[in-house]
Amino acid sequence: MSMDREKQILEILLKEKSVTVKALAKTLFISEPSVRRDLQRLERKNLIKRTHGGAVLEDTALSKNRIPFFIREYEQSSAKVLIAEKAIHCIQDNDVVFLDASTSCYYLIPFLAAKRNITVVTNGVKALSKLAEYDIHTISTGGVLVNSCLALVGEEAYKTIETFNANIAFFSCRGISEDGYLTDISPEENNVRKRMIKHSEKAYLLCAKGKFGKGYFHNLCHKDEIDGIISDG
Repeated sequence: MSMDREKQILEILLKEKSVTVKALAKTLFISEPSVRRDLQRLERKNLIKRTHGGAVLEDTALSKNRIPFFIREYEQSSAKVLIAEKAIHCIQDNDVVFLDASTSCYYLIPFLAAKRNITVVTNGVKALSKLAEYDIHTISTGGVLVNSCLALVGEEAYKTIETFNANIAFFSCRGISEDGYLTDISPEENNVRKRMIKHSEKAYLLCAKGKFGKGYFHNLCHKDEIDGIISDG
């Protein structure tokens, strides 16, 4: 139950940015001491910062940690649907498609069902389950699991990607710097993306407009090295 409540609290914080113990207790139908214990656990995970009588969710704090997939899934979800609606027009029947483990690519999956005879190669664990739901022919890269973001990385993932020549690759990142570099906080995920870009005829970044102008410590590539950026802006 505590994990479910933590997720609910994080969902609320993603929308509201700050909460009070009293309001959370009322919303979640639990006692204030229970809320405080949940907030303590979340703070220990470096996901929130407790304040007097409540808590806040800071973007700066999130950027310094590998953000669990179950949090990222709720970030800018409406923007990601809009991006997916645009991205699907780049895909043709019979295409081989690379998808990284990002939630932006995850939101694209329901739209893929409209295409015939496509093959998807992905390193996303949640993506694999969603693709199965839509009966889409799918190949897993294999590799080492990064628990926090449910991404498969490492040499086995590279080897699988390098055996395919995809028609198109879709991927995301944490931010685009002012000078046009696609940046992230996970070198392991970026290394998978680099190989997807290299072994695909075309490569597109799926990126919410809020990520523009934000730079993180690991560079994937420059925007001029890919075929385009699909955004909600």
